[in-house]
Amino acid sequence: MGCRSRNDTITAICTPAGIGAIGIIRVSGPDSISIVSSLFRSCSGQNITQKKWGMYSGCILEETGKIVDDVILLVMKSPHSYTGEDVVEIHAHGNMLILRSIIELLLKKGARIAGPGEFTKRAFLNGKIDLTQAEAVLDQIMAKTKKSLELSRGMLDGHLSKKIYEYSNHIKTILAWIEAIIDFPEEEIPKELWQQSMSQLRAILEDMERLLATSEKGRILREGVVIAIVGKPNVGKSSLFNTLLQENRAIVSPYPGTTRDHLEEYMSLGGVPVRLIDTAGLRKTTEPIEREGIERAWKAIESSYLILFVLDATNIAEEDKKLLQEIEERVNKTIILVVNKVDLNANPELDDDLISKGTITYTSATTNKGILEFENLIAKTILGEQEISEDIVLSHEHQKNSLERAIQCLDNCIQFSELTPELVAFELREALNALGEITGETATEDLLDIIFSSFCIGK
Repeated sequence: MGCRSRNDTITAICTPAGIGAIGIIRVSGPDSISIVSSLFRSCSGQNITQKKWGMYSGCILEETGKIVDDVILLVMKSPHSYTGEDVVEIHAHGNMLILRSIIELLLKKGARIAGPGEFTKRAFLNGKIDLTQAEAVLDQIMAKTKKSLELSRGMLDGHLSKKIYEYSNHIKTILAWIEAIIDFPEEEIPKELWQQSMSQLRAILEDMERLLATSEKGRILREGVVIAIVGKPNVGKSSLFNTLLQENRAIVSPYPGTTRDHLEEYMSLGGVPVRLIDTAGLRKTTEPIEREGIERAWKAIESSYLILFVLDATNIAEEDKKLLQEIEERVNKTIILVVNKVDLNANPELDDDLISKGTITYTSATTNKGILEFENLIAKTILGEQEISEDIVLSHEHQKNSLERAIQCLDNCIQFSELTPELVAFELREALNALGEITGETATEDLLDIIFSSFCIGK
């Protein structure tokens, strides 16, 4: 979108492609009401340009007077709209032929197609929302679990921006005092006031570091993780896959080599979006199709965040240890050892080499024994010991990077006591600039374009 003027009028289809009962077209900009009015005939004869807001039923007409579709209009005048501009929403029947016909008429009247996320970008530029709230809009659309949806709702309500503004206001207060010292150098600096300022900066720094620590958890909740179920043939990988999904997604067979290709499904584990991959059994083979499946299994292992290494409780052999060692040599991943089929052997013996490899859990995919504990272990391994209780997390990489820079600036002020007031003031201004990137106050046009380009057209 670059620096394109916001004085023009944009439009886009806001509902997904396909057939549905309703399809929505949004029009925003200074000429939105007049453009739509030129195509609309109200059932009651009302002129939509005459009122500040309202809902109108009628039809959209071609230039020849032919009816395109019966519609309902929602008219919202600036600043009382999502974008802060004059906005008209056209609710038509959800046939893409109808919606595209209406779009073509709007373009002929002077509107242009909106870029990705341009409606939300205008809402941000017009002061309706800050940048953290704008990104929360995307997070709500993309949320894959109830927990990630709840967190994005909190961001949309301004929880993160409120915290960032608190940091900024405290820093501004200290900066004002530092600048007063610079402006009146003949005044002696009261030692206790300087110590008080440094103490306040330490408190802010500690709180910032706690917020920064949420960034990995926020990324996981937003993007999810890949978990690969691996092991030699016939240890029960596909059965565990089906049990975790609570459906018979994978074919289960007593014959080795049944899984020739990997299967993938999305699910929620402890509020975390998970892409679960059931892989082919890892072994030496000359059969070309199975060999290809094994190659794909190794690719899944390489791309995974967490590996579930499955063992058969009735047949734990040297082959398992060699395979586990090969995995550890090829990738540096967190591995959970899953001893499956404990319904057939309740007391499997594991030697010290396997026990030393890390976390071990015992399950039966057939009887569901240990499955709940297994799921809890996976969630705890991904998120750590603490429950997901925060209502404020950093969920975007640029937020993390900006907060890290702000932390470094405050740390410089605290660690280097020999800094002059001028240098302290410089570091504090840099910290404020970094925090402003999170809320959007100091974000560059390039950063805004990167952020909003990930939105869908129509939002």
